[in-house]
Amino acid sequence: MAQRALAEAMELMANAMAQEA
Repeated sequence: MAQRALAEAMELMANAMAQEA
């Protein structure tokens, strides 16, 4: 379960970075 939350957090961060770039 922790791994799933971590993966979701990483995905959100990647989305934010893509929008900033």
